[in-house]
Amino acid sequence: MAESRQARMLVVASPAGTGNTRLVAEGTSLAALRGFSSLDLSPGAFPAEGSRADHPHVVSMSALAAQIEPRLARRLRHGPVLVTLDDAHRTPPSVLGAVSAVMAKFKDQPVGWLLTVHAEQFGTAASAMLQDMARVLPCDWLEPLTPLSDDAALAIAADVLGAVPDQDVAALVNSAGTTPLQVVEVVMDLVRDDQIQVVSEVARLMGGPMERGIACAVSPDPAGRLPWSFRRMMGERLHALSPQAQDVLQVAAVLGCGFSPEDLAEMLGEPVAVLLRPLREALAAGFLRGGGAEFVFHREPVWRAVLGSVPEPMRSALHRQAVTMLLGREHQDAVSVATHLVHCARPGDAEAVSAVDAAAQSLLPESPEAAAALAINGLRITGPGEPNRIALGVTAAAALVRMGRLSQAVELARDLLHPDDPAHVQPASALRTWQTIAQMLRGDDTTVCTVGLEAGAAAGGHDLSPELLLLNILSLHNLTAAIGMADQVLAQAGRFSPDVLAAALTVRAMASWREGDLDVAIEAAEAAVAERDELTRIWQSDPLWTKVWILTRLGRLDEALAAVDEACGTAEAHGNGVMTSVPLTLRAAVLLAQGDVTAAEAAATTGLAASETAEMPLFQPQLGAVLVLCALRRGDLVTATDGLRRLEESIPAGHPHPCAVTLRLIAGQVAAAGDGAAAAIGEIRPYAEDPRLCAQLLMEAPTATAWCVRTALAADDHALAELFARTAEDLARANPKHESVVIAAAHGRALVEQDTAVLAELRERCTDPWTKASLAEDIAAVHLDTDRERAVLELNHALGGYDEIEAELDSARVRRTLRRLGVRRRRTAVRRQDDQEQEPRPRTGWDSLTGTEQKVARLVADGLTNRQVAKELFISPHTVGFHLRQIYRKLAIGSRVDLARIAP
Repeated sequence: MAESRQARMLVVASPAGTGNTRLVAEGTSLAALRGFSSLDLSPGAFPAEGSRADHPHVVSMSALAAQIEPRLARRLRHGPVLVTLDDAHRTPPSVLGAVSAVMAKFKDQPVGWLLTVHAEQFGTAASAMLQDMARVLPCDWLEPLTPLSDDAALAIAADVLGAVPDQDVAALVNSAGTTPLQVVEVVMDLVRDDQIQVVSEVARLMGGPMERGIACAVSPDPAGRLPWSFRRMMGERLHALSPQAQDVLQVAAVLGCGFSPEDLAEMLGEPVAVLLRPLREALAAGFLRGGGAEFVFHREPVWRAVLGSVPEPMRSALHRQAVTMLLGREHQDAVSVATHLVHCARPGDAEAVSAVDAAAQSLLPESPEAAAALAINGLRITGPGEPNRIALGVTAAAALVRMGRLSQAVELARDLLHPDDPAHVQPASALRTWQTIAQMLRGDDTTVCTVGLEAGAAAGGHDLSPELLLLNILSLHNLTAAIGMADQVLAQAGRFSPDVLAAALTVRAMASWREGDLDVAIEAAEAAVAERDELTRIWQSDPLWTKVWILTRLGRLDEALAAVDEACGTAEAHGNGVMTSVPLTLRAAVLLAQGDVTAAEAAATTGLAASETAEMPLFQPQLGAVLVLCALRRGDLVTATDGLRRLEESIPAGHPHPCAVTLRLIAGQVAAAGDGAAAAIGEIRPYAEDPRLCAQLLMEAPTATAWCVRTALAADDHALAELFARTAEDLARANPKHESVVIAAAHGRALVEQDTAVLAELRERCTDPWTKASLAEDIAAVHLDTDRERAVLELNHALGGYDEIEAELDSARVRRTLRRLGVRRRRTAVRRQDDQEQEPRPRTGWDSLTGTEQKVARLVADGLTNRQVAKELFISPHTVGFHLRQIYRKLAIGSRVDLARIAP
């Protein structure tokens, strides 16, 4: 239109509440992006002086037109104009006549006319005038606006809240209805009732997360966690139905969120045909939707609100009727039966408790959340001293541990176990075992060993073996004892289950690694992976994690990432929420080894959040170590030093810990960056002078040997440098098949002997980007005093390599060296694949975003949720959230809406 300089008219005729006003606002925003100015003639905006009541009805049409014309003419001097008239059916005829006259006068100007009218008002005089106006200009009539999609409803909610709705708020929003008016009303009700809190740009319910699925079905108060305003709204809608439709919906809600018409008819004692009218009414009112052979409540909150409207005595009686109906069938759904039983079984009904326990156990492998909810609520129909009560508690504790609700598992076990109750030894011992596991994963050093030994000595129990439990406890707290037990198990392998053998092989793999026998270590780890069941019964020693740990330190990073993906798949498939942080820990270490500092930092940050959510701090030191190294790589010494302090505080003094060697190496690297080589040597010397620990120190990473030798030489401690080089050569001779070990030894020896030919040869063989850059810097160091031109050339190679992987600390060191040689190099940004040359990356604006951040930004701007972006980019939703925070900071924006407006 702007090019043709011809006016056009668009009329939107849609029912009230369907989004006419929002469409006008969005149309105005889009027009502004295309260079249009706007003129609003809607009620309340026209005329400018006085009130609508004072003027339009009494002022002549020509006088009104004279008010509109100059405004429009002034805007046209600067470009095309969009004129909007919302709710045109409410506009006095004199105003519409004036608008029509102005249209005719400016028909050859680039003016767009956007008018809206409620479809139900088409019989009014104003609507007749609109149809006459449509003959003045080329006109398009827009069909009535369709019901909002879920994503569109959430976008409106996000605008109103100024934050992204979380899963619970989204469920309430999408339960409200399909028009913008309904969405805005439910959101504003939540805000007015102080039901919403915004944390990190995410809108959450003040009362905490809502229950879902079976947890709702077995809750004694299914609507109790719903916000009161939502319950009131759904109650009003329910009471607006006919009494017959209300009864049908309430009985259907007892059957579940989904139900078959045959089951509903049987519960009501009516033929299926009788349900046709009430079900049609419920469908039209938005309570139900068709779901194949079943009807399904529109959303879970709708189902919960309807179920909660049934008085409790009637609800219990209906559950009992449902149990009778289901048990009378040849093929029974044990979980459905158990879900009804927890509401209606009499206390002390051992058969009912056994049925609930069996159903909960069947859910445990795939859905520990559902298993926990069913088992915990099943305890309501048991009494103290009943054997089935403890058995049900075992299932509940096992599910809680797997979910990551460790404190709740410990408290449950304490509540159920009574020292004075001599009966039911086997279930009680199994419950103590799960209590021990929860304490172990929670990091309770003061109690876990004592309780663990007691549980391990007792007779087996609930799909656990005492040997497996002890191997897990001892591998964390006493590796020497664990090695002894593991070797005993392996010597009598035929007596033990696959999981026990897998645990023993894992301990042997770690022991062999520490002994410097890398072939045996990797073979044992692979054998453990092959031996274990698909889902190990105690997850603290899953062999896959040990395999990734070893592969990462050997520099076999592609294999390590593949193993991490397998570990992630296993954990997700079986609902092991307690271990969510472990694959993230392993992935972060691999990404850092690959030189992807941003992704490593994101994974580690997400892993820390996951470990705190699951109350499982065992791997927090490893995550903290990655974050310290990321900060150090970026040159942020303050953050690195602070992180190191927290890391040292997290590892008890005088207590053997798997991260002790890692911690010492990192402490040396932080000291080198802040206080120089001599301070770094002071940190690592105690380990360097112990032959066993020295070897472990050098095996921490393929780059560790070169760093240790280089630092010792810089501290003028040639004897220590020789010790490091000789230890690395001993490791290489013992493990000739492992190229990273051989290269590390050759690198260390070449540094000691200042052999540039070997250093150059190693650079050609090496694939690790950081090592290649450091080799170039090492070659330059040899030539600094003898061949300035060669030194500058090599330093430039090193600088490019460090910049490529965002190793800002190393880049800064190389720049200082170049300046001493009289060469100045500006700080450059990471080279993207399509760049012809490196350019400085700005600190703000779109170009300040990393490649991954740009991908995330574009997908979010296109309307994808964090979960959808995560699926698209093969990362976790938490990682997407991390990138979004970085994006908002760099672009100086505060919401997804802002991002959508500015994304190119």
